[in-house]
Amino acid sequence: MGYKEDKVAFVSHATGGSVTHINLVCATALTTYALWTVAQRRTLSKLPSSSLKTPVLEFLILVLPLLLALTLFSARPLLLNAILILSTLAWHLQPAPLGSPPLSPKLEKSRRHSRMPSQIDLKPFSRPFVTIYRAIMMVMTVLCILAVDFPVFPREFAKAETWGTSLMDLGVGSFVFSLGLVSALPLLRSHSSTPSAHTRRSYISSVFRSTRKCLPLVALGMVRVVMVKGVDYPEHLTEYGVHWNFFFTLALLPVFGSALEGLAGKVDMHVVGLAVGIVHQLALSWTPLQHWALEAPRTTIISQNKEGIVSFPGLYTLPPSPTFFSLHTRSPPAHSTAAEKREWERKREKSGTFSKPGKLAEWIGSAAVCWWGVYWVVEWVVKGEEGAGGVSRRLANLPYVLWTVAFNTSFIFAYLMIHLAVASSSSSSTPSSSSAASNLASKSPAIFHALNQNGLVVFLVANLLTGLINVLLPTMYMRDSLAVIVLVGYAAVVVGVAWALRGRRVKVS
Repeated sequence: MGYKEDKVAFVSHATGGSVTHINLVCATALTTYALWTVAQRRTLSKLPSSSLKTPVLEFLILVLPLLLALTLFSARPLLLNAILILSTLAWHLQPAPLGSPPLSPKLEKSRRHSRMPSQIDLKPFSRPFVTIYRAIMMVMTVLCILAVDFPVFPREFAKAETWGTSLMDLGVGSFVFSLGLVSALPLLRSHSSTPSAHTRRSYISSVFRSTRKCLPLVALGMVRVVMVKGVDYPEHLTEYGVHWNFFFTLALLPVFGSALEGLAGKVDMHVVGLAVGIVHQLALSWTPLQHWALEAPRTTIISQNKEGIVSFPGLYTLPPSPTFFSLHTRSPPAHSTAAEKREWERKREKSGTFSKPGKLAEWIGSAAVCWWGVYWVVEWVVKGEEGAGGVSRRLANLPYVLWTVAFNTSFIFAYLMIHLAVASSSSSSTPSSSSAASNLASKSPAIFHALNQNGLVVFLVANLLTGLINVLLPTMYMRDSLAVIVLVGYAAVVVGVAWALRGRRVKVS
């Protein structure tokens, strides 16, 4: 076989690994975040905002350990996490530098009150723990799309051929979950009244705008198809199909979401999401759809791209709270008195768990437990079906969707708990250390802000670099040490591009 055939075989026929191993590897993201909180208090907060030391140090603290977790330490995630935890504790226990003189009791009480967790960062998706979640998901995705081409990246982390759980399978769903979380913001801000001709026109306009905005991503998907075919790049057809790629999925998801927006306020969006997943699973189990997707020959444009088409309905995201839409997408009745309107607003704010981090943590933690329970039950049921093997990223079946939601909900909860711990520590800090810790709870890494600001641009750059490196280097034959050097350089370039674009919003769609 030639190099192209060898490369296709290298990334094919993977069966995945255990969910426990995946969780332990991803736990590195939590320990690096904890390490950063200490570094921010002790070192980073003292650097000028324009200093290049900030992105360099944050890269070493936040990105490099993730790369090591995916490569050299992939078989020993507990060891790597233990090293990071011990480093965090050792740094934290070092004597704090002398700070500013103590404030008067009255001023100190006022400062502590202003830093209490219930008052921190009330904007829903600008909170530090959400910034961390989105950025780390992006970093892991960017690292994996190139690392998978090197032997240093375990084959169990590569996308499973048909059935199984793997890190890269999880990355696809997590990327969509993250985008869905952000794209829900306009809907959360909506205060539509009862249906009217104006509302119907707005709904049609929303779908039209989403369709128009998706065109640049469709164009990127077409460009990728032309480039891949033009350079005879090795392709794994069972990933999405002959022509379909992730850019097409990203383009069509907002249109699909806009089409369902009209149900918000009428039906709990959890019900809508679960209905899509259940109907999709029933179609796979009770119709020839699953057999067609896995076994049918690629004779038409539809069958050539059957994986991308069949998996599309499974990629959806749930809203932040079961009761959120009932109050947050409707206005009080027109005949309400001023007192009734005030009471309506009070209930709406009370129902919005974003305003109280403690209640938000309670809800997300409970949701995570529930999603894991539902996932294990549904996976057991689906695995019992003839011809089915549980989780399938290729089909985006119900077990895959539930696994993705359970994982992402759990890690958002973990980031939130670290955030609350830091907030509590800051609010009760001593006067000598309060100058360094006063704003820590409301901050997140600078490079993560840069990554989130232009996420799709960063993803596009990473894809272009991945293709370029694979064209220039025989990646599947490279020694582990050299592969890690290449991956570190690649990650540094991607983060560098994000850093160079910080403060500017580059429109892709």
